[in-house]
Amino acid sequence: MKRRIRNAFCTLLVLLAAASAAGAAETVLAVGDEKVSAEEILYLLGLEFGGNDALAALAAKEMTDEELNGFLGRVSMALLFSRGAVLKGLHLDPRIAAQIRWNQINLLANAYIASLAPRLAFGEKELKAAYEKNRKKYVRKGSARIRHIFVTSEEKGRSALLALLSGEDFFSVAGRFSEDPASFPSGGDARWVEEGTLPASLDRLVFSVPLNTVLGPVEAGDGFCIFEVLERKEPRSLTFAEAKKLVTADLEQSVLSEEAASLAGRFPVVSSPDILGRFPVR
Repeated sequence: MKRRIRNAFCTLLVLLAAASAAGAAETVLAVGDEKVSAEEILYLLGLEFGGNDALAALAAKEMTDEELNGFLGRVSMALLFSRGAVLKGLHLDPRIAAQIRWNQINLLANAYIASLAPRLAFGEKELKAAYEKNRKKYVRKGSARIRHIFVTSEEKGRSALLALLSGEDFFSVAGRFSEDPASFPSGGDARWVEEGTLPASLDRLVFSVPLNTVLGPVEAGDGFCIFEVLERKEPRSLTFAEAKKLVTADLEQSVLSEEAASLAGRFPVVSSPDILGRFPVR
């Protein structure tokens, strides 16, 4: 087993060295004046292995002539169709042109971010310092477990409330009255909501009224809500372990924002969002 692994590893090194030495000079495939190098073929083959170049090199070594010719046939077909699209002028279609442009932009942007990897590698000490400095920011908001019935008219809301106050269970009332797809199928089953995520008028009540009290109808967005709060969890500070991913994300965003600001000094950004408001709706 060890010998097979060692042999496979040596084979991999030879293949990678050969591909690297050949570079763009050694053409494996040509379609018209479009040439494809050994490195590009290994890259394309690697895409079939989740971007793993090592597996691609080993696969290339193990492929039969039929399999290799089949793969090259698929690559040549893609190139032929690409050339055909240009002949038909499809690359001039605004949507296709935009997709080509933004595929390139996103690829280069991701490559640029990857080049910043050393600045985006934060040690434990740096993360803890950032956590302590911004500790008030890393909190878990209060949450409440509620069940609700949503209706589009206040009159229907009062009827639902009356049914609940008369002793009918929440499940059956929700089935008869609710017009909210989220609460109707489940019969008003309880769910957890975080403070600040509900419409303001409803949010204030949910986090202040006594537990196990049915209230409503309360105006909420495009309709009215009848609800009951079953339990609450108070807001609390996150521990460093709980906040670590958030701290990392904040530090990464700080580095990226700083880098973007630096680049904006060389390439001024001019934004005109008002134009979008005048854009016709299709």
